[in-house]
Amino acid sequence: MELPFPLRYRHKRKTLYSWNKNGVIFESEEHREEIYQRYIYSSNCELCHKEYKNSLDRKIEHEHDPTKPNFRSICCNKCNKQKKDVKIYNNTGEQSISKCKSKKHVQGFYYQIQIYRDGKKMLCKQRKTLEEAIKVRDKFIKENPEIYT
Repeated sequence: MELPFPLRYRHKRKTLYSWNKNGVIFESEEHREEIYQRYIYSSNCELCHKEYKNSLDRKIEHEHDPTKPNFRSICCNKCNKQKKDVKIYNNTGEQSISKCKSKKHVQGFYYQIQIYRDGKKMLCKQRKTLEEAIKVRDKFIKENPEIYT
């Protein structure tokens, strides 16, 4: 069987290091090796079945629970980012909501809700309180369930 993409220098070493750093836990060393082989030969997303554009489009999709084996599938970047349990990288701890400084607001800040899919801005709203921002985000998600899988 032929590889769908050429492997870069020290691919296996760098890939396994990245998985470990990102919290992917396997059942055993054999399971990790089996998944790595499946990963390098994978040419289509296991969730949406689209062909990968390049080797960087291939991702390991896993639960964000560091207490047990958490590998789920090999998928494209788009499917991986649409999962509900995507890690949160902002200053509020809430998905899609950030606290922004502002001289225009009396309290000195506001909460911004931003949801992007496929590079398009689906929602961009501002609210004074975190509770209001959460309500806006949750209402949007409830009205647009196809965005979150």
